[in-house]
Amino acid sequence: MTHTTKTTEKMIGDSLSKLKGEAEVTELRILKTTGGTVSGYFDDNEHLANVAAGYDEKVPAIYFTLNPVKPDLLSRAANRIVHRAKHTTSDADIECRRWFPIDFDPVRPAGISSTDEEHKAAHTMAKQVQTFLKDRGLCEPIYADSGNGAHLLYPINLSNDDESTQLVKQALEALDFLFSNESVNVDRSVFNVARIWKLYGTKACKGDHTEERPHRLSRILTCPEELKEVSVEQLKALAELCPTIQTKGKSSSKKNNTEEGFNLEEFIEEHELDVAFSAPWKDGATKYVLSTCPWNESHTNGSACIIRFANGGIAAKCFHNSCSEENWHTLRKKFEPNWNPSSYKEESKKESQADILIGVSEEAEFFQSDLGEAFAAVTINGHKEVLKVKSKKFKMWLTKQYYDATKKAPTTDAMNQAIGVMEMKAAFEGDEHRLQLRVAEKDGAFYYDLANEDWSVVKVEPNKCHVLNKPPILFTRNKNTKAQALPDFAGDLKRLLNHVRIKNEDDQILYLTYVVTCLIPSIPHAVLVFSGEKGASKSTSMRLTRQVIDPAVQDLLTMPNSMPDLALSLANNYMPSFDNLDGLSAEKSDLLCIASTGGGFSKRTLFTDDDETLLDLRRCIGLTGINVVVTRADLIDRSIIIELDRIPEDERKGERDVWEAFEKDRARIVGGALQALANAMAIYPNVKLDKLPRMADFTRWGYAIAEVLGYGGERFLQAYRKNRNQSNEEAILSHPVAATVVALMKENQSWSGSVASLLGELERIAEQERINIKVKTFPKAPHILSRRLKEVKSNLEDVGITFDIRHAGDSKKVSIRKSGSNVIPIRPQSGTLRLTGTDSIEVKDIELLEDYDEFEGW
Repeated sequence: MTHTTKTTEKMIGDSLSKLKGEAEVTELRILKTTGGTVSGYFDDNEHLANVAAGYDEKVPAIYFTLNPVKPDLLSRAANRIVHRAKHTTSDADIECRRWFPIDFDPVRPAGISSTDEEHKAAHTMAKQVQTFLKDRGLCEPIYADSGNGAHLLYPINLSNDDESTQLVKQALEALDFLFSNESVNVDRSVFNVARIWKLYGTKACKGDHTEERPHRLSRILTCPEELKEVSVEQLKALAELCPTIQTKGKSSSKKNNTEEGFNLEEFIEEHELDVAFSAPWKDGATKYVLSTCPWNESHTNGSACIIRFANGGIAAKCFHNSCSEENWHTLRKKFEPNWNPSSYKEESKKESQADILIGVSEEAEFFQSDLGEAFAAVTINGHKEVLKVKSKKFKMWLTKQYYDATKKAPTTDAMNQAIGVMEMKAAFEGDEHRLQLRVAEKDGAFYYDLANEDWSVVKVEPNKCHVLNKPPILFTRNKNTKAQALPDFAGDLKRLLNHVRIKNEDDQILYLTYVVTCLIPSIPHAVLVFSGEKGASKSTSMRLTRQVIDPAVQDLLTMPNSMPDLALSLANNYMPSFDNLDGLSAEKSDLLCIASTGGGFSKRTLFTDDDETLLDLRRCIGLTGINVVVTRADLIDRSIIIELDRIPEDERKGERDVWEAFEKDRARIVGGALQALANAMAIYPNVKLDKLPRMADFTRWGYAIAEVLGYGGERFLQAYRKNRNQSNEEAILSHPVAATVVALMKENQSWSGSVASLLGELERIAEQERINIKVKTFPKAPHILSRRLKEVKSNLEDVGITFDIRHAGDSKKVSIRKSGSNVIPIRPQSGTLRLTGTDSIEVKDIELLEDYDEFEGW
């Protein structure tokens, strides 16, 4: 054990001895570890210190429950820790309140440490608050350094009940109102009784340690020899300093003081009111804290203020007892003796439920997506969530806000009226944000949504990845979205090959690069196709792949029958994976092409005549089937087709064993994929390729990714070219016109004639080669043949056949040429073949013909 670890343990033990009673049960909680949330319950402080010291400087922060936990919870993990803890301490698990905590947090971007200047500002405010509370009769508290800001801890003795929670909450809101400014906030969210607190003696390690933003030790700075409890009366007196928003009866209410068009800033400037600072306050209000009280010039400690509420209402107050009768009306009268408040229009009607709902929604940030849908960003349990305004969860949130304000339930009509106003706010007053599923791009960085309860995301930049707890508004979610494991960025993506059985090395390279490219937003994505006989683990392999890229509640989907339903499945899943397919219609194949490269799908909005719902489609699609289910040339061009071998019986594993092994590796696989993308981002700008296929972005990124994975970019190009050639062969063999043209050009260097004569020649060749011309895709007229030829032009060019079609008098003339000798041989198609001396049989695989010696021409 190093000296540093011993010192850390001692500091932790010393701090716990000041904050905890003997044999008091405490939860130790460590977030964002490679093992998820780590939690354990301790009545042995020495053992807790020993465990915590082992994590110090390896995680962003280490926490403990400030108030005593009920002894029964020791049974969850007695003096030990568990990884990926399913249960942590809730408010109901706390015995009582022992501490009134005040947290001074410097204003800065999320996920990084404070500068020395920001750190100093927090401590300056903490000392100001300590002096303020001392003047109000509170004794000296424990004064601590959180590593990024400052803490004051006052001992109290309150029950764990709603009344105590409201009292502590209002006391913190009072301090927030009185002292929070543009540089430092008094955190008013630490009122809940089960609040976890920085474990003193450990380092605060938010973001990277830099000279400007260093990691610092959290520690107790001063602790009085005798800690005197703050009384309920003292807390109530403090809570009463917080301005309240009244709705009726008093002159200070927002309703009675609403003055439309009144310019408060001009009033302050005109009458030379000395504003110490102004800052946003809760529910959209703005506060102006005055250096000198306008009613009593001897009050110079920032006790006077003016508040402008979001609806235009104004309040004014001084917190000294001698000014208790002063308000906005008396302030206006002081400077404008002839001012008559009754000259302003006053509302006499009772505020409607819809109005109340609109009022309590003020803390939500309304905006619209790039598709014109209304969204709201709301704070839930200390983190921000993005919800559709029409979604069930947003209505539940709004109902809770209404209930908290009124202790009643809103009617359906009131809710619908309020939702309509909020949609208006989103459309005409809010910003526009482009929302994505799972991956997004902003200002040159990529973001990956972990979809966990904290709404944290991974920010991917060249050569580095890190988790953000307060990301910008980028993502939306739906019912099928599932949380991803917390990534281990020191992991290895190649571990995935221990779970997905791909034997061919070329296919392994393509598969791993495909997984990483799926984490890149705003580029066309290849379609992953797993084919193989029964028992080849196609479905499980696709499920495992999706768990790495886009975990979902239902990870494998059934192909819908209707096009609108298919579009909806594509829109609601970042990696829609359709399992066990026999084939695809032309319409579905075309829609999958659109979703692969990016496009939209429009449908009529339900219960409207002409409103349109737009679905933005750019997805990483997965398909499985015994046969290669993609047969149309344009979809095959976008596909990576990997054939899986049947798993021998002696190598098979039970489903449970497969998933347990994968879950052990998942964090390292996901972290390895994200880190591979970060490393590829650094070299991608320098990747210059002479020739690019149809999936150009995929190819360039694949080259960069293969480089950082150690395979080499040229090796990737070789593997991708081979896979494309095999796919192109499938495209030609599955297209009756392409297959017949290839058969025609086997013995000819060139052919020319009218399109009508070419159709007749192709029909003759098809009969000779036993190619089925009764299928829908074989043309019945010359103008249809022209269209079918254009569908496979690029595929024919890849095997050395080119053509052009020109007008020649009354008809169109087609010229076909063959360059080189790489024209592929024609194998029989799936379908009906006629064997000499036998009835016709259905053939799905060429291997079925091996027993038929009578088959002519093979």
